[in-house]
Amino acid sequence: MTINPNYDAENHEENLSPNTDAALLTDGSAAELHNFYYDSGFAAERAGELNLAVQLYKQAVHTQPDSALAWYSYGDALLALNRPEEAVTALRKAVELSPKTLLYHYDLGLALFNLDQNEEASREFAAVVATDPKLERASSGLQALAMTNLALSQEKLGQAAAGIATLTPALQGAVNILFNLGFLHFRAKQYAGALPFFEASFLLQPDNEEINHMLGITLSNVKRSQEGLKYLQTATKLDPSCSRAWYDLGLVLARLQQRKPARIHFRKVLRLEPGYAWPYYDLACLDALERKPAAAFHNLEQAVARGFNDIAYLRRDTDFQSLHRDARWKELLVKLGQSEKGTR
Repeated sequence: MTINPNYDAENHEENLSPNTDAALLTDGSAAELHNFYYDSGFAAERAGELNLAVQLYKQAVHTQPDSALAWYSYGDALLALNRPEEAVTALRKAVELSPKTLLYHYDLGLALFNLDQNEEASREFAAVVATDPKLERASSGLQALAMTNLALSQEKLGQAAAGIATLTPALQGAVNILFNLGFLHFRAKQYAGALPFFEASFLLQPDNEEINHMLGITLSNVKRSQEGLKYLQTATKLDPSCSRAWYDLGLVLARLQQRKPARIHFRKVLRLEPGYAWPYYDLACLDALERKPAAAFHNLEQAVARGFNDIAYLRRDTDFQSLHRDARWKELLVKLGQSEKGTR
């Protein structure tokens, strides 16, 4: 395909107009012309040159009127330029040529919504929502957007209650996003950042064990243990078999100097999960703080037997200060040091 020598690539926006026709290129088939105009329009759109993109997409649909993708891109660019009336015409054509392409229905719905043509917008959004009304597929992002806009369209039509029913299936997805954002902040040890996400997810699902659990331990980690206690207690009631909720409840009780109930909870964890090392470690902490060295070393040995081998963590833990002059402390450190070397 030969490009007309009068085509100035650097000043293409000035040289092209909506009336530009196939004379721009010579010796090219209609398909080649279409591809040239479409690809050039796509490049212009990516570069942020939306007016140029509209002109090029217009030429693409002129040279190949049965190209649904070109009509869609033309309409989408017009929509981005806040020209919804023109966008509707182009997007209707895209939907007519490819009625099963959900994205075309969605954009047409947006254009109609922007024009306050809410009944027609609702139909387009509903067509998208109908493909996955409960958002059960992992690829349902478009359906969620359409669901939101369908609900807003219904509200504009005086059907707010119907809008609530339409959008409610998206609630679980919203909770999951909030919870996972909280969890990621928590894992990054950004506890203050995690807190508002867990609080928001709790407002939406107050009877969820995981949410209560993570909200409780996060509150404790931002030095609000007394507040966190009630959420952890709720978590253990919601799922009495969750050993980690019982463990974190014991941890928070220990932080609040409620050592007797903390012991009870750590022992409960061991009944639920006998191979878990950390409850033994924390029982040893309580023993050391209460000047019970024999019990402390016994529980530390139990923790080591179940996989605890973090010698640096143990050295830093001030709860064991009272054991440092005991010969068994040095023996334990030597044993852990050998274990640490063996795992390298």
